Amino acid sequence: MRRRMGYRKKSRNADQPEGRKHPRAALNLPVEYYATNPQNPRLGHTSDLSPGGVMLNIPEKLDVGQLIKLAIFVYLDKTVETIQVNSQVVWVAGAEKEGGFRSGVKFTDLSANDRHKLEKFFENY
Repeated sequence: MRRRMGYRKKSRNADQPEGRKHPRAALNLPVEYYATNPQNPRLGHTSDLSPGGVMLNIPEKLDVGQLIKLAIFVYLDKTVETIQVNSQVVWVAGAEKEGGFRSGVKFTDLSANDRHKLEKFFENY
């Protein structure tokens, strides 16, 4: 008889810090990203977001270390605002048969105006 090995998530002690510089909020927000051709944006969405980075769900596999430009759409003051940020891919997971790829990216260049929008978004979240 063959035993099935299941994935068990480690239990998390609520008193321990998360281990990240910036905690992440689980959010499904629309994004446009510019990978290879800056004139041709691609669409995706976030799984989580923090002041320092984001996890993307996108249809194509990016390369670790690749630089991309993101436009993240957030709702602020009853309007949709765009946060534009240059980013770098830190990790990639998933496969085409799963319906897409997950990519963790860190923000490398965020203007003061867009940083303010992001901070305001988190204040209201």
